[in-house]
Amino acid sequence: MSDDVTGADRAAWAAIALAAYNDEAPDHLLPLPTAAERERFGILAAEAMARTIRHNPADQAVNCRERADETIGDLIAYVFHLVDGRVTPDQLTRAAEEMRSPYPIRLDAVCVVAAADVDRVAAMLAALMEAAISFGCDVPAMLADSRTCYEEAKAEEEANEQTNA
Repeated sequence: MSDDVTGADRAAWAAIALAAYNDEAPDHLLPLPTAAERERFGILAAEAMARTIRHNPADQAVNCRERADETIGDLIAYVFHLVDGRVTPDQLTRAAEEMRSPYPIRLDAVCVVAAADVDRVAAMLAALMEAAISFGCDVPAMLADSRTCYEEAKAEEEANEQTNA
């Protein structure tokens, strides 16, 4: 991953997407948005982040599978940086999956992320997953790849901090 981008930078990019999500999504988690609403919110969040970090306008729209794989996949990794130290990627993913489940749902994982004050982040992740599915992306593989990218970037940054200490 070796670059000058830090976990804090990645978290800030995820925060931009979260702000865009929060501007459009309902203020309360319940009732949960429909799949179509989640899809729209996920695309809006991903495009908000892309407009910030991608210079080519063609790379800023999430309008095909390739762009969705790249943009949403990157954003999911950045989301893991945003919640770093509060919940694990697995806890956040479980909560997002609960938010995507049809009624009746269990909210065990949602309670965990709500206690860590990242329930809106989990809701955005659910929306990103829905958007990715709508473009035919392999969401389980995307989540796994994003988690690997997050873990590698975090490990590299920690190693650099130790080297520079």
